[in-house]
Amino acid sequence: MTNIKTLIAQASSPTSSGNLGTFKAPSDAFAPTSAAEAVTSFERILSVALGGFTLVAALYFLFTLLVAAYNWMSAADDSSKVEKAKQTMTNGLIGLVILVGSYALAGVIGTMLGIDLLNPGELLLQLAPQP
Repeated sequence: MTNIKTLIAQASSPTSSGNLGTFKAPSDAFAPTSAAEAVTSFERILSVALGGFTLVAALYFLFTLLVAAYNWMSAADDSSKVEKAKQTMTNGLIGLVILVGSYALAGVIGTMLGIDLLNPGELLLQLAPQP
């Protein structure tokens, strides 16, 4: 009768093909081969991070709007609760406008300065030493 320790030892020995198989991760699988690939990776990470931040902000706005709407409906002629709900809606909308406006402002300022601020990969490629 074979026990589990023997099976594992046989499978992990370098001379046997093994029942469990082997996995060797390539050491340079994630290493960029050139400056352009490194910049592209950085740009992709930055894009995903900003997109995620924007998504979270938009979802927070919707949540805030729904909570304020519920508070307004449940105010029952209490003017202070209605004003608080209106103020919550206004604050959420202002936050969303600031978020969207910051992207537009970055684009306008970048265009005025002749720098593409919304495409940081190109900026980094220009700064990278040329071979």
